[in-house]
Amino acid sequence: MLRAWAWLAAGAAAVTAGRSAEPVPVMVQSSPGRFEISAVDSTAAHAVAALAEEAWRWLAAPLDLPAAFTTPVYVRVIASAPEPFAVTAEFGGVVSVRVDAEAQPAQLRRALVQGLLLRLAVSHHGVNQRLAVPRWLEEAGAGWWLTRAEPAQLDAMKQASERQPPPALETLLRWPHGGGRRPDFSAAAVWLLTVLQTESGRSREWPALLGRLLRGDNSEAALAACYPGRFTTLAERELWWQTCWHHAVRARPLPAISITDSRVQLGALARFVFAAGTDEADVVLPLAAVLARAAEPIVAAELARRSGELSRVLATLHPFYRNAGLSLADALNARTAALGKRETAAVAFARDWSDALVLEAASAAALDAVEQH
Repeated sequence: MLRAWAWLAAGAAAVTAGRSAEPVPVMVQSSPGRFEISAVDSTAAHAVAALAEEAWRWLAAPLDLPAAFTTPVYVRVIASAPEPFAVTAEFGGVVSVRVDAEAQPAQLRRALVQGLLLRLAVSHHGVNQRLAVPRWLEEAGAGWWLTRAEPAQLDAMKQASERQPPPALETLLRWPHGGGRRPDFSAAAVWLLTVLQTESGRSREWPALLGRLLRGDNSEAALAACYPGRFTTLAERELWWQTCWHHAVRARPLPAISITDSRVQLGALARFVFAAGTDEADVVLPLAAVLARAAEPIVAAELARRSGELSRVLATLHPFYRNAGLSLADALNARTAALGKRETAAVAFARDWSDALVLEAASAAALDAVEQH
């Protein structure tokens, strides 16, 4: 009898030891009522949380998101998942997103957007079998987020769209979830979202359409019901879509950053402060001197960080500072090139920066002269 108890105790201790050796998931919350991320790797959890908060920030306006949901979207990062991501809604209003740890950035964006849209559907209509997130709407949300967070991606999408005709609206609205990636359809979905918001007025056509789509209504029927007076036949609907598509693609909005803000932001990215040596005070170093020390780990990390930050504002710089921004991007990205190329890149930026300052001063003087006259 004692021997039997000894075996049982040994087995229980082994089970307890095995359980304690299992990795414990890390829980990270973005903002209360938005996203909650669970992952074994804390770095991955915090990275997904940062992306989730970014998604909320850029999609809050087009999706008319509340300040917070009663329960967040639960995101689970799983190793070796059977599929890149899966989103489910459970009774009680719980929306769960399961993401493979090796998912690509585009797949991760789609997963977060689909989870956000499904949670919005649950908040409006409760949990039922009809809830749906159309593929085009999911792609539109992911593309809207990407092109607003990284304006250079918007320029790239414009250039690609100008070289090809828009897909038929019927085909886009019926894009199935099981289909493969279609970059042309993904771009067209962003333009459709842009068109629908532009065409929406005091009657709040777009919010009404979004509610119907998330309820599970047919996209084509919902579009006709929520946007009356735009078309009456399928041919007129296609003409309306293609006309709006060409207008959206070729629209040239003014830069989002003023001359002053462009100079300040670009100047801050080109200004480096490092210690001159051991136990010495910090000094401001010129770009050429920093690039000469690009092999040092701290300098390389700072150059990489600034390169990423610059890519987010590059497309919104004022035209006077656009060339300087491009030159600075080339210089920051030349951190792994030969020393001669790094020196050449620093000289090019200095030249473009000087030209930008001259243009700003000349335009200010011209405007002052006009006002005085």
